[in-house]
Amino acid sequence: MKHWGYGAIAGIFALLAVPVNAQTVSEKGMATVPYTGWSLSAPQRQDALKKAEVNALERYIADTNAARSRIFESKQDQFTAHIDDYILGSTVLSENQDKQAKTYSVVIRADINSTRLMNDLGTGASSATDVASAGHNTMTFLFVARSQSSVQSFDDKVYKRTDADSSMTSSTNEGESVQAHNIGTSDSTQQHSSQATTSGGSVTRKADKVDWSVTNASEVDTAMTGIFSDAGYDVVEADQVEGASGGMVNIANIRDAYSHGNDLPSNIMYSTTQGVQRAGIGYFAFGTLDVGMADKDPVSGNVRVFVTVTGKVLNVQGRFARTLVSIGPVQYAGLGPDATVARTNALKEAASQAAHQMVDELSNKGIR
Repeated sequence: MKHWGYGAIAGIFALLAVPVNAQTVSEKGMATVPYTGWSLSAPQRQDALKKAEVNALERYIADTNAARSRIFESKQDQFTAHIDDYILGSTVLSENQDKQAKTYSVVIRADINSTRLMNDLGTGASSATDVASAGHNTMTFLFVARSQSSVQSFDDKVYKRTDADSSMTSSTNEGESVQAHNIGTSDSTQQHSSQATTSGGSVTRKADKVDWSVTNASEVDTAMTGIFSDAGYDVVEADQVEGASGGMVNIANIRDAYSHGNDLPSNIMYSTTQGVQRAGIGYFAFGTLDVGMADKDPVSGNVRVFVTVTGKVLNVQGRFARTLVSIGPVQYAGLGPDATVARTNALKEAASQAAHQMVDELSNKGIR
């Protein structure tokens, strides 16, 4: 029979103490603190480590989006006071004690419990419980994936103008000569002309006309539905809303409009928002995910595809639709062994990040 050492048992309990559903991320943090006395004391070093952990938390939040940053700033004292709830552990990467300046600097790598952090920020799955107790908000969305099918370029229109001014001067000389038996006279005229030329013009440039190929992207719908549902929204598929709108929501018309431009015409926008309202939906999110050309990632060597996402969330519950959230254009990249896989990964990443940002912005406005 094997006997377990105290160290092994302690390690097992330490693992069990970490929530199984916790998602951790690593982030660097740094801090510099002054100290008094002849040498750095243990409490002063511990204070520096805590400040470095707070800095790691701030760095992690700063890399998410503006909405989360604003929520974090409003609750920063709360997070700082309970920093141990969000930092699962930290490792000192470097430290320096300047005895002349009497300062101590430390750089750490902190393991952050991002699941708990997002929940306490009100942007994670726990917000679904809050919404359940207060009543769910209904939402539908329609994001289209696009790739350029044709680009029509126009030559520059050049206009040139030349103005010329001329002037002429003349001079006359008269003379008389007397010789022995003859008297003669003569005159001569000299003329001088000059010309001044002024030139100018302008160049008129016309923007390229881009036509888009609009495609269905199930990975976009799946990613966004998951994010909105986790945030506590009752998500209704756009196809169902179209059927319940009495013909006011026309998905084919929306896709066609996005195949020729970046904005919906006013008549389609009005009809769509009124139709969403008629279907009993409170919020409507829509936008585009533009797929770029595939290239090679210089670091991994894989195929890389960029997707540019732009979108809005409207409140359609009143007489007029009101814009609550506007995001983008923001780019996200996806990698893969071939262009198809890279495109799928890029669309999933762009859709997920866009949905997260919209949820965070709505949460920051008190809408859940």
